[in-house]
Amino acid sequence: GIMAGSNRSAVLADPGRSIPTGTLGAISCTTFLYIFTIWLFGTSLANDTMMNDKLIVTAVAYPHEIIVKLGIIMSCIGAGLQSMTGAPRLLAAIAEDD
Repeated sequence: GIMAGSNRSAVLADPGRSIPTGTLGAISCTTFLYIFTIWLFGTSLANDTMMNDKLIVTAVAYPHEIIVKLGIIMSCIGAGLQSMTGAPRLLAAIAEDD
């Protein structure tokens, strides 16, 4: 998500303002979500359980544990597709730059 703005900088109205704002917003949002998730699992699960079961999230997932595993796979596929679509645009922008 953070690289999406810079990869699509050619279509932004004001890249000099939009990229820093979007990057800081994305970093702030993901940092908050990571800290909140760590806090939530830290207060609701035993320390030994978290250390021994690396996919403990699947045990508490709603409605089924397969949702988490599919999310991991879809996230990897999405990152790969984003790289495949963003790299040509970024290369073209670098080539056109004087």
